[in-house]
Amino acid sequence: MANESIFCSFVKIPGIEQCMLMSEWAAHWQSFGVVVALSLAVGGGFKVLHEISQIKKRKNSEDELRRIEFFLAQHRRLFDNVELFSVLGHLDGDHVDLSKTDFWDKNRKFLTFIEEIELLVRSGKIGSDVACNMFGYYAICARDGKNFNVGIKASREHWALFNDFCDRHEKFKERNPNGANGDMKL
Repeated sequence: MANESIFCSFVKIPGIEQCMLMSEWAAHWQSFGVVVALSLAVGGGFKVLHEISQIKKRKNSEDELRRIEFFLAQHRRLFDNVELFSVLGHLDGDHVDLSKTDFWDKNRKFLTFIEEIELLVRSGKIGSDVACNMFGYYAICARDGKNFNVGIKASREHWALFNDFCDRHEKFKERNPNGANGDMKL
C-alpha cells in the first residue's frame, strides 16, 4: 500500500474528494454501479408491471367485445330467423294467426329463445336490465297473449325459465317506469 499512488480527477465530482487512492476510486465506482443497476432494475420492474396491466386491460376489452358481439348475435337472431321474426311480427297485437296450428311450433321456438336469454342472464353473459330492455316486451306479449297461448301450455311447470324471465321483466318495469335508464351495460 505504500507505493499506491494517488489519482486525481480532472472533473469536480460533488461529494467525492478530487484526489484518492485507486482502492477508494474503485469503491466509489462500485457504489455508482450498484446505484445504476438498482435504478435500472426498479425501472424495469415498473415497466413489467405496466405491461402486465396493459395486457389485462386489452384482454378485458376483448372479452367485453366478444360479449357485445354475442349479445348482438342473439338480438339479430330474433330478427333474422324467419320463424322467430314471424312470431315477433304478430306479438304486438296478439294477432289471430298466432293461434293457428302452423304457428304452434314457431311459438314454442320463441319461448325457447326467451328461455335461452334467461339462462344467459343467470350465467352472467348478458346483463339482466339489458336483456329485459331488449327482449322483455316481447316475452310479456307472448305470456299475456291469448292467441299466442293457443296450443301451448305455457305454465310455469313446463316453461319455468320463460316465466322467470317475464317476472324479471316485471321487476325491471317497476324499477324503470319510464323505460331504460342511460347507464345500462352488458
